Amino acid sequence: MSKVLTADLLNQYERASAMVRFTVGEFDDEQWLSGISWFQTPARLGYHIVETLDFYFSGKRNGKEFQYGHRFGGPWWDLKDEALPSQGALLEYLSEMEAKIKETFESLEDEDLLAPFTLYDWSGKTVMGHHVYALRHTMHHQGALTVLATHHGHENESWQ
Repeated sequence: MSKVLTADLLNQYERASAMVRFTVGEFDDEQWLSGISWFQTPARLGYHIVETLDFYFSGKRNGKEFQYGHRFGGPWWDLKDEALPSQGALLEYLSEMEAKIKETFESLEDEDLLAPFTLYDWSGKTVMGHHVYALRHTMHHQGALTVLATHHGHENESWQ
């Protein structure tokens, strides 16, 4: 059984996670809650990135099966600024998701990626399609997080 593709996908997720981790670490405490719109703040965006990884790797459906906000007392869209996770708390959550993602890909063979994905229909028709979708989602919001870092005067490159 081959694990070339699963190892490659894991590597891409590890690099994406390293980019998120680096960018989250760029903000000071004041900048963490300050952005360009209600959603486009580092704290809300970072929380959304990590919690969505949790959802996509949970094997659960939205709503009753996967409870958004289980980690921090509410989902990112309901929490007031002062209740949003700190950078440290978010990075701890990200570490747990990194371990979950690694465990997922290490348990798969390449042929498993071809299996139909049936939990929901928007993220791909196959297991591979679902995981590529989740990676695209992560990178989409990582780009916005990078823009916020630049907005706050940080010019360091997060590319991995």
